[in-house]
Amino acid sequence: MKPDMIWERAGRPIAVIDAKYKRLRPAEYPHPDLYQMLAYCTALGLPAGHLVYAKGEAAPTHHVIRRSGVRITVWAVDLSSPVPELLEQANAVASAIAADAGTSE
Repeated sequence: MKPDMIWERAGRPIAVIDAKYKRLRPAEYPHPDLYQMLAYCTALGLPAGHLVYAKGEAAPTHHVIRRSGVRITVWAVDLSSPVPELLEQANAVASAIAADAGTSE
């Protein structure tokens, strides 16, 4: 298994992020992507994971997987945005992931 990004601190994983270069449509529920992230979190021993889509709902959605307690947050970053706005979106996602991981990096 190879997630797109594992954020480490002192050689230990503190966050896992997987980028999805597709649009997340409100009517579609990303079951395979959630299962994939659950597998990453389980393998890494992390309580939370983050899916980042190329486009979709502006507000992040949160899912807690029953019986495991793993939290998966689904983000959308609009890649068609002007560069300053795109950087703003990416920074907001990164800041939220850092806060969730308990770091201010």
